[in-house]
Amino acid sequence: MKNVKTNQIENTTAVTENNVAMPAPEKKTRRRSESGFAKVLEAFARLRALAVHFDQTRLGPPDDLTLEALERAYREAYDLQTAVGNARADFRTAALERQLLIDNFDALAAQAVGQLAGRGAHPESVRDARGYVQKIRGERIGEKAEQNPASPHYNPNAKNISASQTSSAAKIQTFLELIDFLEAQTAYGSVRMAGLTIGELRATVETAQYLHAESIEKAADLTHRRGLRNRRFYLDEDNLCDLGLRYKELVKGAYGTKSAEYKAIKAISFKKRHD
Repeated sequence: MKNVKTNQIENTTAVTENNVAMPAPEKKTRRRSESGFAKVLEAFARLRALAVHFDQTRLGPPDDLTLEALERAYREAYDLQTAVGNARADFRTAALERQLLIDNFDALAAQAVGQLAGRGAHPESVRDARGYVQKIRGERIGEKAEQNPASPHYNPNAKNISASQTSSAAKIQTFLELIDFLEAQTAYGSVRMAGLTIGELRATVETAQYLHAESIEKAADLTHRRGLRNRRFYLDEDNLCDLGLRYKELVKGAYGTKSAEYKAIKAISFKKRHD
C-alpha cells in the first residue's frame, strides 16, 4: 500500500477568498474526491457489522480493534464527516449570498452612470464613470493586447484582464471606487432615486464586504474540518483505513484464508488516497 502524502490529503479545499464561480466543493474533481470518504465509512460500517459475529476470544483483538474500539472509531469518523457536510453547506450559502449581491453590481453601476449622464455631467466624466462599469463587468476598455511576440503589434507591457481583476474582492473594490468618483461629481448630488443615492450605494458595498468576509471565514472553517476528517480517515496512526486493513488481517490469522469468516470480510475494500 502506498503511503499517503500529508500535504496532498490536507490541502483539499481549493477555495480562494476571491473566487467568483461556485466554490471548489461543487466541481467534478471535488465531488469524486469527497465520494471516497463515504465509501471508506460504508466499508468500515460493514466490517463493524460483521465483527460482532466473530468469536472475540478466538480473535484476541488488541485494544484498538475490540468491538468497542471499532464502534468508537466509526462514530468519530462519522461525526467528522457530518461536520464537513455541515461546513460545506454553510460555505455554499455564504458564497451564494455574496455572489448574488455582487452579480448585481454591474446593473447598479450602469444605472448610476446613467443618472450621472442624464443630469448633464461632463462627457469626459461620464466616459470615466463608464470605465468603472466595464471593469466590473470584466470587459476591456481598449483593444485586446496582442500576445504573440512575432506580431508587429506585440507589447510586452500590455496586459489583458486577468481572473484576479474580475474576482469578488476586485469587483467590490471597483464598485467602491465608482461610488467615490460619483460622490465627487456635482451633478450626481441631486440623485434621489431609491437604491442609487451615495448613501445607499455605500450600504450595498458594506453588505457585500460583510458577505465576502463571511464567505472567507466559512471557507477557512471548511478547510479546517476537512483536515480533521482527512487525518482520521487516512493519516492518523490509528486511521480508519489502517484499522480496517489490520482487522481483516486479524480475521485471516484467526480463521484462515479459506474460512467463511475471512471470505465474508475479504471483499471489504479500504483504499488509501494517493491522488
